[in-house]
Amino acid sequence: MSVKSPIVVKVGGGALRGGALEDLPAILADGTPVALVHGGGPQLTRMLDSLGIESAFHEGLRVTDAATLKVAEMVFAGGVNKGLVRELNTLGVPAAGISGTDGPTLLVEPIPGLGRVGEVSSVEPGLIRTLWNGGFVPVVAPLGLGPEGAYNVNADSAASALAVGLGAGHLFLLTDVDGLLKDGEAVTSLDPDESESFVRRGLAAGGMVPKLRAATEAARGGVKARVLNGNKKGVLAGALSGESVGTLIYEGGPACTR
Repeated sequence: MSVKSPIVVKVGGGALRGGALEDLPAILADGTPVALVHGGGPQLTRMLDSLGIESAFHEGLRVTDAATLKVAEMVFAGGVNKGLVRELNTLGVPAAGISGTDGPTLLVEPIPGLGRVGEVSSVEPGLIRTLWNGGFVPVVAPLGLGPEGAYNVNADSAASALAVGLGAGHLFLLTDVDGLLKDGEAVTSLDPDESESFVRRGLAAGGMVPKLRAATEAARGGVKARVLNGNKKGVLAGALSGESVGTLIYEGGPACTR
């Protein structure tokens, strides 16, 4: 396997063409191991609605009973995961889809009051490294293994934990804006304490909150974490070459290239 530090990329559950992931073939050709973690919340909500199962949330996390979990496994590890794998393959990326329960890769502890929702307690890197050694890009569905079997895991948190557990050099959290915005402009960089302050003061809202929290945890684990616009081709390559793109969250010093 390459001696270069791996990168972890968190993507949504939608289409990949015309965006940041088109950088991946060149990044892989340079010898950098890559792992992807994906979400799929909107797809899960649509499937639950079609089945007459109500969606409930608490502080941004989906309350997951047994029925919801069964559907989540079907959507995340099935349709969304395999759809992304097929699309990555058409981009020239040799992708292989797994969930965090495979291996197992993501071991979790239940979050009280949320049913079958887990927080990653440890990462077992064996399966990911085996796929890397075989030349594949792992595409990980946000599920983990806990005391009662499978658990739903917030995808941003899963990506952060995986990045730390794999000793990644970079975590890229892709979204549909140019990073954390302040007065319409992307904030170039934050240390973890500043990142938390943005959340506390309400300067970050909606989907940006879990991304900043995940980036903060990754930064405190020694990973350079960056929130990027996933709709823009070239941002992954630019970030790896030292360009100031998106919002970088890092601990203890200026940004540095790999």
